[in-house]
Amino acid sequence: MYTKTMTRTNHNTDSDPRKVSSQDHTAHGSGTGTTVQTEPQTALRNQLATAGLDVERFVPLRDGTKESRVNHTDPAHQYSVAELDSNYGVMAGDGLVIIDIDDYDDDQLAPDWVTSLPPTFTVETPHGGEHRYYAVSDLMSNTRSEWGEVRADNQYVVGPGSELDSCSKNWHNCSDDDAGRYIVLEDRPLAQISTSSLPEQTTQESKSSTMVPTGSPEVASVDDVDAPFGKLDTRLQAFLTKDQRKALWEGRYSDAGHNDRSQAEAELAYHLGWFFERNAQVVGQLMTLACGRYPKTDWNELRKWLVRDDDSYRKGTTQLPDYNDTYTPPWSGRGPRPEVSQVTSGKVLDATFELYPATVNEITENETVDVSREQTRKALEELRDYDILTREKDTMRPGNPYVYYPVFEENLNDI
Repeated sequence: MYTKTMTRTNHNTDSDPRKVSSQDHTAHGSGTGTTVQTEPQTALRNQLATAGLDVERFVPLRDGTKESRVNHTDPAHQYSVAELDSNYGVMAGDGLVIIDIDDYDDDQLAPDWVTSLPPTFTVETPHGGEHRYYAVSDLMSNTRSEWGEVRADNQYVVGPGSELDSCSKNWHNCSDDDAGRYIVLEDRPLAQISTSSLPEQTTQESKSSTMVPTGSPEVASVDDVDAPFGKLDTRLQAFLTKDQRKALWEGRYSDAGHNDRSQAEAELAYHLGWFFERNAQVVGQLMTLACGRYPKTDWNELRKWLVRDDDSYRKGTTQLPDYNDTYTPPWSGRGPRPEVSQVTSGKVLDATFELYPATVNEITENETVDVSREQTRKALEELRDYDILTREKDTMRPGNPYVYYPVFEENLNDI
């Protein structure tokens, strides 16, 4: 009989990612009916070695998190388990496939081909899912479906014995005692499988996993967002002026400092919440818009918002904090001015991006702008108020006129 190995990782905040652990843990169930003193990390290492697999495939993670402390795809940053302390990840590939099953609500059951696979070394995740480790003799591809993922190459899962200090789930608290642990559920030899064991996974589901779930609301543009306030496009333009926010919006999670999709998407929702008056419905629709426009991360995985269209993940991600305040345009010292129509703002903005640096007259005369000079000026000033455009006197032109250009161009002299 196999029983769970209950362990707690002794987190070490030292900057060296390879601290040798001196912990003692009890593991039950080696497949012989006897009880042995084994750390979860060592139990996994032993089973990998027994299967003839490389055991230098462990990567250091940040204390209490799933985030890698190194470039985990670089073999130079993949160690033996004896070199690591605190949280760690296990790299799939080179003969190892890990089936990552999400079963958060007990209704996302894995398909028959998964449940019919032979028993193998299995880890239970803090949120009720499983990581099942298999040895393979042929090549497989990373795939993703609503029930979970198959990690076959250049990806990692959090290893047994690791522990999360927090999570974004609104129905679970990893900071509670023992609630964040990755536990050895079954300590047994790795079963051997092949691609012929996974006919549905390698054909039907890998194809469908590239599709946006049909349950996702149709949000093809900002105009499709149902909000109780206006000027959404102008707010979004202001949102995208910062590199960090733009990277999150475009799925460039590594550029934004993340190796975990859930945490990156929670941060994206947090920033959107501040810009869009803490309206979770609007934030959710904008998340769908962003992921529809940029469906993959910069490590070529589908964004989790597209894959996990169930209520628990999306509601958890858009559970916004109580901000002290939310975004409002920094109106100039002359006081609020009448709003310009969204259509006019869009045309003036497009013309400015095409011509910059440009004067009011030059923008007004652009063929895409069909309003008066005064309306153009109002639109330009409003876009300044929203921190999308800036202006500066061009001392190289006669009369030193004001010229307008995007805020991401920090200096007129550099344009």
